[in-house]
Amino acid sequence: MADSAILNLNLQTTGSNSGTWGTITNENLEKLEQSMKGYIAVAIGGASTQALTVASGGTGSGVQQPNAALKFTGSMVTNVTVTCEAIPMWYIIDDATTKNGYTLNFGPTGGTPVPLVVGAKHIIYTDGSTAFDVLSDAGNVKANGTLQATGDVTFNGGAFSFNSSQADKDAVFAGDTQASLLYTDASTDRVGIATASPATVLDVAGTFRATGAATLSSTLGVTGLLTASTLTATGVVEFDGGNFTFNDAGALVDARFEGDNDPNLLVTYGASDRVGIGVNVPTNAKLEINQNSASASISCLSLDQDDIDHNFIHFEGTSGGASANSISSSTAEAAAKGGAIMINVNGAVKWLRFYDSAI
Repeated sequence: MADSAILNLNLQTTGSNSGTWGTITNENLEKLEQSMKGYIAVAIGGASTQALTVASGGTGSGVQQPNAALKFTGSMVTNVTVTCEAIPMWYIIDDATTKNGYTLNFGPTGGTPVPLVVGAKHIIYTDGSTAFDVLSDAGNVKANGTLQATGDVTFNGGAFSFNSSQADKDAVFAGDTQASLLYTDASTDRVGIATASPATVLDVAGTFRATGAATLSSTLGVTGLLTASTLTATGVVEFDGGNFTFNDAGALVDARFEGDNDPNLLVTYGASDRVGIGVNVPTNAKLEINQNSASASISCLSLDQDDIDHNFIHFEGTSGGASANSISSSTAEAAAKGGAIMINVNGAVKWLRFYDSAI
């Protein structure tokens, strides 16, 4: 009699096994039962290679190879590869070992094995030379309940879509110490970074940094530090709950705020540490104001003092009796008048005289 190549069934030949045919058939049925629903626990020993036991002919009771489900147990003391026969076969394997830092692999004798993950349930198929972990190379996978992975999850070669039905389902990605490192709040259609309660479309509770160009077409809320090489916003940018500091490193960089028609509505000019309003390169003063429209019909500067008994402008400098200091104590009026400057006092046009010198 010869055994079958895969399940080691005792093959019958014409005219053989007279009187024992029923016993042999029952043994074959037992092996078939094992291959479909059989289960056995296999203790992992101290050898680097451990072969499943095989029954050639006779009963398959107690042997390991024919069983559909295998449970590996024991405390490992070295890296181990468990081998099956080099034949086409499939198994459900439960890795219940204590790894102790070692690895456990499974595959056909002389072939290519696959690694097992402690605590995981594997569906292993072997073509006789190579083992394949079916769930690690599956096609479409649908989970109507909870899908939990204790190992690595890799999405490669296709698109990843979450909540494509647009239900009220949130997604949470936790960090080492941050429970809501990335949080998508479906009920408000908002995304939070380091916050589970995003107040804006994108809410960053901490440092925000863009090393390239960042373009915003909606609201960005930042409660921590925002660092960007280029930040372009076509929507609202809100800074709430903290200070706003530009150029904290003290580099030679400028800040420019445009108006509807004025490209230099407000400029901080790093090269000279000056501020310009209506001028892109302020050179004449710490604050230079240029009303740069010939048809605007507005003043350069308007001062509105609501405190009726307080001054409009506070001057502070070094006083002297002549014209050498920024403030002169001279009361002389001998100097020639140089002209007058138009001002507006309470809606009426007035003229402010100026002299060639203070004395």
